[in-house]
Amino acid sequence: MSSKRGEVVLAHLTYPLVVDGVTVAPAGSPERVKVLNVRAASSGDIYGYVDIFFEPFALADGLHLPLVAPSARLTVHSTIGHESTVGVEDTVANILFPPHVLYQVFRRGRNITLGKGTQIRARVGAQIDIVAGKATIATPPPLPVLAATPAAAFTPIPLMTPAHPRLPRTKAGAHAPSPTPSPTPSPSPTASPAATTSPA
Repeated sequence: MSSKRGEVVLAHLTYPLVVDGVTVAPAGSPERVKVLNVRAASSGDIYGYVDIFFEPFALADGLHLPLVAPSARLTVHSTIGHESTVGVEDTVANILFPPHVLYQVFRRGRNITLGKGTQIRARVGAQIDIVAGKATIATPPPLPVLAATPAAAFTPIPLMTPAHPRLPRTKAGAHAPSPTPSPTPSPSPTASPAATTSPA
């Protein structure tokens, strides 16, 4: 793998960028792609990868359009069919030739190779509008920050149930102390009603 972290790769626009019939960037306009991180393939059949970042694209009017890579990590594309075929081949080889397991452990993965003329797709990170024949960039509004904690849509199941308090341990052969009975409530004294005199 020849790419290094921090390296800048020069690219260009393959097709013109046209919005509402106005060409905001002709074909061949330059673009810079920065390499953020790289990892070479290693033993254990681990593939190498490259993390990329598109710098803002310069339009014809001097504006800069943010670009976003659909997949910021470029790696070897391995299909499910390929993985299953390799798995079957390794299983058969392990049965017929047991030392093949060592080959699997030390087998080196593959590195991604981007040759000259490789096309990398990108999507715009802002909206382009044409006002009076000129391009304007409308950046999306920032996401609102909510101060209140959103309510959960479901009641979570507790991870544990608290245990009941245990009685104190006693020595072997000793009887556990009997629980102390709670005092019996006694009625509170009430005032007797005053004697009434009946009319004579």
